[in-house]
Amino acid sequence: NSPEGPATCEIAAPGDQNKDETASLATTNVSTSKRPKPKKKIPGVVYLSYIPPKMNVKTVRSMLSKFGELGRIFLQPEKPNAKKARSFTEGWVEFADKKVAKCVANALNGTQVGGKRRADYYYSLWSIKYLHRFRWTHLNERLAYEKAVREQRLRTEIAQAKRESNFYIASVEKSKRMRREAKGKSDQAEPEEASIDIRQRPTDQQIVAKRARKGNDAERTGNSGADLSLLKNIFVSSASFEDDAKN
Repeated sequence: NSPEGPATCEIAAPGDQNKDETASLATTNVSTSKRPKPKKKIPGVVYLSYIPPKMNVKTVRSMLSKFGELGRIFLQPEKPNAKKARSFTEGWVEFADKKVAKCVANALNGTQVGGKRRADYYYSLWSIKYLHRFRWTHLNERLAYEKAVREQRLRTEIAQAKRESNFYIASVEKSKRMRREAKGKSDQAEPEEASIDIRQRPTDQQIVAKRARKGNDAERTGNSGADLSLLKNIFVSSASFEDDAKN
């Protein structure tokens, strides 16, 4: 079943040119009709269960493209919501021919990645597997499903956080209201205590001190009265003196 080579035409003599041309054309037609049509290449996908550090899509394409024609490549970021992924957890590589993909998976699995000696992934090992009957559409469906699951989980967590927050706020408000009501009831239940003024009999010392204060107050009152009368007499006498001078 080795592929047949292209049909060749031998150069004929001048006298037999027409016969040779007819025979050559017949041979060419027969060989062309017997040649099997080339089969359409079926893409194959390999799975990378481990992505070495500092390796990205560009690096994977550069290292695997030397084994055959590549199609699409997808590497799963370690943080799906990150704007720029720096590390990856797993990946898928599509080869144009599934035979090449299977051969590459069998040849590279468990071998050293290599590349530049200074690269972080130089001593890492390939963890690669051929996915039988796996198509890129299956990967798209899986990624869409995982994205929907993440979004649903996020919505559930947000809803749970809102419920807990609302419950906490309602509990605080209820506690404040109950304290206010309890305080109002206690204020209404307790009557105001009437102030009772109990007077005691003054002691002898207090009586003596009180009398002394009264005496001092009377003395000050008398002195102030004398001073006022003296001033009054002075003003009256001065006024009469002025009247005599005018007359």
